[in-house]
Amino acid sequence: MIGYIVKRLLGLVPTFIGITVITFVVIHLAPGKITDQSMTLRAKVSLEAREKLEKLYNLDKPIHIQYVLWVRRLAVLDFGNSFVDQRPVIEKIGERLPVTLMINILSMALIFLVAIPIGIASAIRRGSFFDRSSTLFVFVGFAT
Repeated sequence: MIGYIVKRLLGLVPTFIGITVITFVVIHLAPGKITDQSMTLRAKVSLEAREKLEKLYNLDKPIHIQYVLWVRRLAVLDFGNSFVDQRPVIEKIGERLPVTLMINILSMALIFLVAIPIGIASAIRRGSFFDRSSTLFVFVGFAT
């Protein structure tokens, strides 16, 4: 049992690395530069200001160095500041987390309240019209 748990925990390492690499690549695949997006509200921004912003966000470094620095900040939950109001992003996440958790808990409760009775009824009437239609309903729900 302990060997299984250790194996599963060791399997998390490549999974987390894969998730961070994919996320980092997707962020960098967006068209334009991040500095362009943050400067669109300000009509005339000098080239020097853009370069300072690139240096601030380590965008002037090679891509692999950017990744390492990004993962390091991610590991300590330093998500930087919001472009909109310059508040720490972790604060904004903290403000919205209780509502998000409540919505998820309520939706899971609703899913269980509907799914368990449908599953029991389908098991009792196996092969019936109700069983087939509820199976179809579930597959359509998953696909949606």
